[in-house]
Parts: sequence; structure tokens; C-alpha cells
Amino acid sequence: MKRLFGLTCVFWVVLNLQSVAQTLEEGKKFIYYERFASARDVFQKIWTAAPSNTEAAYWLGQAYLGLGQVSNARQVYQTALQTNGNAPLLLVGIGEIELYENKQTDAKSRFETAISLTKAKDIEVLHAVGRANINVKQGDPSYALTKLQLATTLKGFKDAMLYITIGDAYRKQLDGGNAIVSYKTALSMNPGLASAWHKEGQIYETQKNKEFFLPAYEQAVATDPNYGPVYYSLYVYWYFRDVAKAEDYLHKYISVIDEDPQNDYYRIDLKYASKQYSQAIAESDALIAKVGVNVIKPRIYRLKAYSYKALSDYSNALASADEFFKKADPDEIVPKDYELYADILAGIPGSETKAYSYYERSISLDTLAENRVTCLQKAADLAKKLGDKPGIAYWLEKQFQVKKTPTNVDLYNLGVAYFDAGDKQFANYFKADSVFSVYTGRYPEQALGYYWRGRSGWSIDTTMAQGLANPHFEKFIDLATRGKDSLTLRSRVKIAYRYFIGYATIVKKDSKMAIEYCDKILALDPLDKEAAEFKKQLSAPKSSAGGQQKSPGVKQTAPKPSGTKPVGAKPKK
Repeated sequence: MKRLFGLTCVFWVVLNLQSVAQTLEEGKKFIYYERFASARDVFQKIWTAAPSNTEAAYWLGQAYLGLGQVSNARQVYQTALQTNGNAPLLLVGIGEIELYENKQTDAKSRFETAISLTKAKDIEVLHAVGRANINVKQGDPSYALTKLQLATTLKGFKDAMLYITIGDAYRKQLDGGNAIVSYKTALSMNPGLASAWHKEGQIYETQKNKEFFLPAYEQAVATDPNYGPVYYSLYVYWYFRDVAKAEDYLHKYISVIDEDPQNDYYRIDLKYASKQYSQAIAESDALIAKVGVNVIKPRIYRLKAYSYKALSDYSNALASADEFFKKADPDEIVPKDYELYADILAGIPGSETKAYSYYERSISLDTLAENRVTCLQKAADLAKKLGDKPGIAYWLEKQFQVKKTPTNVDLYNLGVAYFDAGDKQFANYFKADSVFSVYTGRYPEQALGYYWRGRSGWSIDTTMAQGLANPHFEKFIDLATRGKDSLTLRSRVKIAYRYFIGYATIVKKDSKMAIEYCDKILALDPLDKEAAEFKKQLSAPKSSAGGQQKSPGVKQTAPKPSGTKPVGAKPKK
């Protein structure tokens, strides 16, 4: 009878251990699906029933981190460590918290202690160290890769998810090629990992490679229709392209994620996408009231700010944006948020110049060149609106530096911007000359480069004594009068001729030469009164004082032609 009772106890102990293991696996699966609230509930139940279960405590902390609740994760790890201060997984967990707190040295010490306690032979501990350094922005992906690759060499290794994590480490290093190889390795070990397809698609999407990323997302859906993150990526992709498709993917996403009143945010967000701005604001306010101001996620205020801005209600947009920045954690703030704030300030009279610093911050944080170029253009347009000539040049130069393949038009516009800014800051004339020196070197057959070098030289050498403008105006006249754009460049050719009238009169004291240039102007435009009058004065007898009369028609600085686009200049492909 005792033997039977003993066997029964053993049976129930084994069954209970299997049940706990199964429940732990269930919680991990929720983590995989990014259903962190469900994962939290599972692990909390296990840990409450068995406070010494360090694995449950570790994963409970991970669930809290997935929910963005770092303080709750810290509390779990600190509490668990009080009863088991040498548990390797818990040491890794508290090390991850220290990464969030920018205590990288302390965190690495924790990781190394955990690895040492397991003699660097525990795959799960090495995997946890890798995850920590990848999931936290302050983590070290190179260090993560070292530990993850070590794990793949250990006896008993067969975890395909570890290769997903290796791929994430490469991705954090911006090494898309090795990341994709790692994801494919994971799929070879477990073809059911939809996350591998999804993450591969995300890499191709950053490259704007639609032929690859959409099929990868579709393959993820086909592999596992319950994998929610891929539906969210598809929702975001179609958000501004096809609201109906976006809405379909949104419904699919919501159907497979944890229930939460805040899921209504996505539905409201679609109101914004479909330009129902007033409705988006009204429904946002209703959701805030329903969930509570202390519970609602800060993103709702960002949505309101965008909606108010779209309605040109900049005062309320600013108030909503301020609320977002006040409530959002640093990791929730993205470069576009600073761009939004700048856009709002740019629309408020008296606050426009404050926008510059927020454009600057957005540009400095954004890793995508295309986004930086767009933001820089907004800053340049604001400078134009404000008549801030040095500002225009400043932003256009930054934009030129950011563009992967700037065109001749970009270079031209930068040079003109510096020239225009010369009347505010004299040094800008030298910058303009420098830019157009590069321009003429790259595009020697385009006349306008020489024209603006001539204008810049004339503005620097206002007395013409050094003749800085001479060779450039001569080259410009040569190209402009025999090229296909001779008619459209006529007004600028006249300015170059006027320069030489002044040079001949003031510097060379050569009336004959000056008259020849008057004739050149009149040949282009017989009705040019200024040239005709000057020729008349130059041809008149010398005054009784013995000197030639100075013509009022000669200007040392001619008026600037309107327009900044080079005539006949086409961007190089």
C-alpha cells in the first residue's frame, strides 16, 4: 500500500512539473506573439504559486519589459534576487534593467557573473544575455553576438529562436545581409517561425524593396495566421496608401492580440489617415476619458497633435504635442515627433524661429537619409518664408551633404543661396564663389556657373581693381552667346556687359572699350535706355575740367536676377 502511495506521489509530482513546464512554454509563446499582457498573467500565476521558480520570475520581468513597464520588471527581479541572489537568469534580468538605466559597466558585470556561474555552458543564460543587449537601445550588439554564437556551439543546442536573436543582433548593427542569413537558418530549423519571415521583410522594407518585403510578410501570414506583428506591419504599410486595406489588416491584428480598451487607438488613427481629423480628435478625447489620463498611452496625444495641425489649429496642436512629450518615455519619442513639433511652431506667428532647433534635433536623430532630406527642406522653406537668407543657405548646405546623389540643381541652388546671403554676411560671397568653383569644375559647359562666379567675384571686388570677375564673365559670355540658351540668358549677358563697361571706365580708363560693350548691349536690346545714355556720355567731348564725365549708368553691383533654377540645366542622372 505504501509503495502504491509513493508511486502515486511521484506521479503527481511529475505531472505537476510537466504542467508547470507546459505553462512556462505557454507564457514564452505569448512573448513570441508579443502578447505581453497574457504572458504576464501566466508567469505571475506560476511565480505566485512557486516564488522560488527563478525561470518564471525572469520571464515575468521580460513580459513587463515588453509592456514598457521597466519599474515593474525591476521590482520582480529585485524581489526574486532576495531569495536567490545567485540565480543566473535573474542576474541577467537585473543586468538588462541596468542597461535601461545607462549602467552599461554594471550590466556587463552581471552578465559575466551569470555566465561564469554556469561555466558558459547554459544556452538559455547566453540567449538571455544576447536578448538583453539587443532589446535595450543602450545594449552592445557585438557583445550579444559573441555570446549567442557561443551558445550555438554547445552540446544539445537546437533552439531555432536563438538564430532569430542572432539575426536581430546583426540587424541592430545594420548588417542586413547576415541578419537575413540568420533568419533563414532559423527557418531551416523550424519552418513554422513566422517571425523569421516578418523580420526578413522588415529589413527589405527599410531598403524600400517592395518586391521582397511584401511577399515576405505574406509568407509570414501563411506560415502562422496568429502571428500579430506582421499584420501590424502590413497595416502601417497601407496606412497612407490604401485605407481600406489598412483597415482590413488592422482588424486582423486586433483579432490576434490581447484585448485592451486602448486598442481603439488604432481605429481612431485610421480616422486621421482618412482625413477625418475632427472625428479623430473627438474620439481620442472619448478614449482618454474612458481609459483615464493616468493610464492612456501617450501616443494618443501625438495623434491629436497631428490632427489639430492638419486643421491648422496650431494652438491646440502645440498643447497636445506638449502633453505627449510630458508623458512619453524617452524610448517612445522618435525623430518624427521633433519634426512634428517644429512644424507646429512654424505655423505659430512669433514662434517660427524656435522651430529650427526641433528640425535640427529630428535631423540629428533620424537614421534615414530620405527623412533627413525632407526635414531639411522644411527648415529651408521656413527660412524662405521668414526671409532668412543665411538660414536658407545653412539648411540647403546640410541637405546637400545628406543627399546620396545630389544633382547639379542642388549644387546650383546652394551657390545662389550663399550669394543671396552675402548682403547679410559678407563671407557668404566667398562661399558662393567656392560652390560655383565646384560647379564649373563638374559642369564646365553650363554657362550659369561662370555667371555666378562672376557675380560673386564682383561682389567681393566691388571696385573691380583686382578683376576677380573678369575671367568668369568672359567665359560666361562665350558660352551664353553661342549656346542653345542664348535667348533665355540674354538679361544675364547684359549684366556681364555692364560689368565690363564699369571695368573699362573705372579701372582701365578706356572709353573706346566701354563704348564697345555699350554697343554689345544695344545689339541685344536696341531699346536699352541706360546703355544708350551711357554711350552718349562716353562719346561726348571731354569736359572743360579735362576729365571725361562719369556715367550714372554704370553700377558696380547689378540687380540680382530673379529665380534660382539654372536655365537649361538638367539634373545629372
